[in-house]
Amino acid sequence: MADHDTLCGWGDKEKVAYFFENADTLIPKRHEQLTFLVDLFFWQPEEPIAVLDLGAGFGAITAEILTRYPHATVTCVDGSEEMMRLARERLAKDGERVHLHFADLANSSWQVNLRGPFHAAVSGIAIHHLPDERKRELYHEVFALLLPGGLFLNNDAVTTPVLLKERFEAIQYGEIQEQERIKRGVVRSVAEIQAEMNAGFRTAGHRSHITSLRAQLEWLEEAGFQSVDCFWKYLNLAIFGGVKGRSGQ
Repeated sequence: MADHDTLCGWGDKEKVAYFFENADTLIPKRHEQLTFLVDLFFWQPEEPIAVLDLGAGFGAITAEILTRYPHATVTCVDGSEEMMRLARERLAKDGERVHLHFADLANSSWQVNLRGPFHAAVSGIAIHHLPDERKRELYHEVFALLLPGGLFLNNDAVTTPVLLKERFEAIQYGEIQEQERIKRGVVRSVAEIQAEMNAGFRTAGHRSHITSLRAQLEWLEEAGFQSVDCFWKYLNLAIFGGVKGRSGQ
């Protein structure tokens, strides 16, 4: 049934194509987020770490990790065939350093036949599509898949303070305008940008379950993570997570 689309429309080719072509302009400070997320890794660049990328999409975070850690391997998990196709093309040059694992995070069976354990788990703009109870379950599942001392970082959308919603949106659209000007040499009105975004995401319907940052930090602690915190935040985008303590800590 359409109402039971656990991928929230991301199985639709047109919607995926729109996001793939426009992610760098639609997401404020995208490059800064990708770079800083990997900056938080506490391993030396030459270490052969194993990383799990949840809701990997077309492989933006994975590409950053593989560039910065030339001996790393990354397992990309995604339930969208079209996203997996794009990731396969983008990451083909990395050969056996990349494992594509086709599975829907909405179901706990996503872990079946997964190659683990992992030094780190990451996610970018993906987990907010899961209902809250499923998010909580997923954090427990990720914890179990990490090695002692492992790191989990989630770069995702979180709820906007109600009284600042209009101001946040104004700043966001201003960012999109500026990024379009820099990358494409065009300047469009907010109305034009809004209309295009609505059309691009409405193709297959766009639903999400955006949750407060505070609640998710609590769920991470509940799952067993330590040093849980928000490490970066801009408007309704945040990078947050924690560390799986070593034995005896």
